[in-house]
Amino acid sequence: MKLATWNLECGGRTLRARAAQEEALRELGADVIALTEPPATYRDGPGVVASAALRSGVAGFESWVAVVGEKVEPIPLEVPYERMAVAARASVGAASVIIYCAVLPWLTVASHAPYLVRAGEDSMAVFTRVLAEQLRDVAELRQRFGDRVVWAGDFNQTFSGPLWGGSAARRNLLEKALASIGYSPWNESANHAKPGMHAVDLICGPSDWTVSAQGRIDPKRDGVEMSDHAGYWVEIAAPG
Repeated sequence: MKLATWNLECGGRTLRARAAQEEALRELGADVIALTEPPATYRDGPGVVASAALRSGVAGFESWVAVVGEKVEPIPLEVPYERMAVAARASVGAASVIIYCAVLPWLTVASHAPYLVRAGEDSMAVFTRVLAEQLRDVAELRQRFGDRVVWAGDFNQTFSGPLWGGSAARRNLLEKALASIGYSPWNESANHAKPGMHAVDLICGPSDWTVSAQGRIDPKRDGVEMSDHAGYWVEIAAPG
């Protein structure tokens, strides 16, 4: 099974950028893609499970996240809009996984998305709370569906390399959260769009799963800046 994640927001709202994004995703041929900050064209329907379209965007209201694939279907998990997450089941033949696609709060969340911030919280407190909420969702999914849950999306924090755009405290919290459920960030050392920086868009799953291959979607294509994030993919031997 080929799994991918990509943040499509920054730089990706021109017609040329959108066309280049779609072409890159078609060529990638992933079985399931965890998209973060997707455009308004990604709405709930056949092959798409998206969070509520309540985020104000350039071309109308958009979702925070969407899980996309030929055989993707919703599962019953009530996730508040402010948690910036959605869960879906993805199948390839007899194999299936549960994808929990999410965004974690970034350093400037208080000014960019004040509705995500509760009274008295600073940026670190928002990150800590939402991470704990998402971790509980993943734990619930694992309890219901067993060891078949993948947590992917824009974690807004590197797991290795420079701490640009994050902090040592956030990395430590994220490391402890994943370790508590026996998960690893499979693409942690992949290159970010920013030279010298590692990925913040991560695909995480059980540490004992086999990742047979992985790669990266370059954020620029034929001179077009598709996003300020690179995309990432992994191939795994998914359980049947």
